[in-house]
Amino acid sequence: MPEYVMLMKGSAASGDWDDYIEKLVSSGKFRGGSSLGNGVSVAKGKVDGGCEVTGYMRFSAERIEEVKELITGNPLYEAGGSIELLEEIPD
Repeated sequence: MPEYVMLMKGSAASGDWDDYIEKLVSSGKFRGGSSLGNGVSVAKGKVDGGCEVTGYMRFSAERIEEVKELITGNPLYEAGGSIELLEEIPD
């Protein structure tokens, strides 16, 4: 089954993360994740900048659309943060 990563970008949002995580666990697709701390964005020839990614989650699903449906209720998303969904490429 394909694996997906949800990257969350934006400032940490208050909200009901417990209910949201419970929803994800109930879906059977959630494989964990974490908040992320201070970081830098690095590109050759550019001054280091601040990193926008503030957290990630992992999922198993047949299609990316199944994971996209789980975004609703994400406190960061609901507060105006952005989400990027990516399929992991198997080794």
